[in-house]
Amino acid sequence: MNGNLIGKLKATVLVILMAINALMLIRVWMTVNTSPILRENKISYILPDGFTPEKTKITWDESLPHPSGWVVRYASSGCIFCKLDYEWEYLASQLERLNYRTIILLPNLESQLDDVSIIPKNAQQMAFVKMDWIKQFRFTGTPTVIIFDSNGRVLWHLNGMLKESDYRAAEEIILNNTKE
Repeated sequence: MNGNLIGKLKATVLVILMAINALMLIRVWMTVNTSPILRENKISYILPDGFTPEKTKITWDESLPHPSGWVVRYASSGCIFCKLDYEWEYLASQLERLNYRTIILLPNLESQLDDVSIIPKNAQQMAFVKMDWIKQFRFTGTPTVIIFDSNGRVLWHLNGMLKESDYRAAEEIILNNTKE
């Protein structure tokens, strides 16, 4: 009987460990696959509302035509990966040409980019954003790019430096959005 009890205890422990392992695998999968989930579901989000590093409210030039969408780039002046993200310049110029407005979201006030480093040149830096907006996204590191349509739906999302294939995928999505 004692051997039977030990066998049941071992089986119970094994089932518990398997459940923990499964939960950890699901968590890793969700972290790795955030971008496709955001793209496929096209979840609507309220666009960020915040302040510049100078603590003035972000405003947009109303004389510009209605934007096709919005781009939020999470970047920092101290981030070497942001400086080496050469594909961002190509994507930013395409987005600007298609009338997307860009916000450079800063991790903190000290991360402000100088005027030479801001791409595109008409992008506004946002240093103070409401936390409920930030919590909707996985800003785990700089650079991160999120592209929204004019209704606030996520079209494309990437954590990390852009590769040429990323630039091409984002370009295809924004061109399709422009046609709709």
